[in-house]
Order: sequence, then structure tokens, then C-alpha cells
Amino acid sequence: MIADFSDSPGLMNSVSRLLRRVANRIHTPAATEKILQLDGAIADKGAAGAANPSLTAIVEQAWMQGQAIDLSTVGYGPAHWNDGKKFYDTPFPYYFFLAGFVRSQNCKRIFEIGTHFGGSTNAMLRGVADPSEARIVTVDVTDLNPTLHQTAGIVKVIGDANSEGVIKMAVATMGDAPIDLLYVDAAHDFVPTLVNLGLYILLLKPRFVLIDDIVLNDGMRSLWNVVRVTQGASAINCADVVPAIREPNVGFGLLWLR
Repeated sequence: MIADFSDSPGLMNSVSRLLRRVANRIHTPAATEKILQLDGAIADKGAAGAANPSLTAIVEQAWMQGQAIDLSTVGYGPAHWNDGKKFYDTPFPYYFFLAGFVRSQNCKRIFEIGTHFGGSTNAMLRGVADPSEARIVTVDVTDLNPTLHQTAGIVKVIGDANSEGVIKMAVATMGDAPIDLLYVDAAHDFVPTLVNLGLYILLLKPRFVLIDDIVLNDGMRSLWNVVRVTQGASAINCADVVPAIREPNVGFGLLWLR
């Protein structure tokens, strides 16, 4: 199934753009310096806490179960970095973690922000124990893999996750009951990712949240520090538990909300 909100006038990225305009106006040199000081203080607070030991066990179990799930036909798709290879048709390590996490935590209702080619989407679908019970809604501004439109258990939404049309589509399709998993891997910056989390944790009430690339850049590191402070022992970087999941300079965050 497919839903296209890519041409909705005035809606695309509206929240992100508004917040960025406000931020640009108030970020004088003095304000920027103050933000850097706050970043340091928040990072120190976050580093002082320890994750719930049960989260460590969840990560280890997910990684182990994922190794037994067949992802041989699941690939990342077109590369958006320059390492000489343009297309990846094999699964990345964190796909096995995603599949194992879905299987071990019995996730069925999943909302994904950042489809790309659908590698992570298909990995999570493979993780659902009974595929007939899968309900995965995945959102992206691009539509790189039309085969997702005909894949049972997947609803592909084209548009910005922070736009009115996509928000209402999410509520219409999944807002009737809390979801099992929110997976965020989209605009790797502080404001749009925080908006993603705020909107969809509020509206869809996920049991777990997974966030890719949590230490990829300054914006994402700052976001993860804020999340660690506010979520405390319910937040963990999965790559600290099983380094094979993700590179240490990329990271993979997990929140256990209920």
C-alpha cells in the first residue's frame, strides 16, 4: 500500500522549517556560546547515569536472535556516501539487530521514519514472527523502491514525517492503539529528529524507540545527550553493548518507554 503526501502545498517539513527559522534568529554568538555550555552540562549529566541492566539483556538477545533470521535478499540500496560503491544489495549488521529485536520483543505494529530503499523496513518485516500480523508504516520524502507498495504488511508513505498530512495519516492508520516500536532514521540533526520523537511518542505511544546514528554528528550527539538525561536508565546505546551492531562513531539508540 502507498500514500503520497509529497505534493501537499505548504505542509512539507513545516514544523522543522519553522523551528529552524526561530533558531537561526536567536543564535547570536553569545547564544551559540551558551548553547555549547549547555551541551557540555547535559553531556556530563547523561554520562553520570547507567542504563537498566534489563536493556543490556534485551540488546544481547535481539542480536543473537537476529543472526538466525534470513536476510539474504535484504539490501541497503543506493549509497548516499562516497566510498566507491553506488549500491548495496546485502544486509548491514544493524539489519540483523532490527530483525532480532522485532522477533524477541514480539513487535507487530511498527512506525518507521526514514525508509530509504526499504532495507530496514524489510528486515523488521522478516522479524515479525507471523508476517500476516505485521503492520509496518514507513515514511520518507523519497520513493526509491516501488516493490514496497506491493509488500503485504507494509504501508509506504511518501512525505515529510513532520508535515500535517503524514501526521494525520499516521494517526488514521495506527493511532487506535499503542504501537510496539518507533524507529527513527531520517534527518540526522537535532531539531527535526527531536520533533520526530516528540510527535510520534505522543501520538503513537510506542513501547520501544530505536534511533539510528545517535553520535554521527554534533547535532545527533547533542540530541542523544538530551535523551539520556530525560530518559535516564531507560536509554542505552546498543553499540556499547554489542559493538558489531553499529560503528562507535555512529551509534544506535534504544529507549524502553513502557
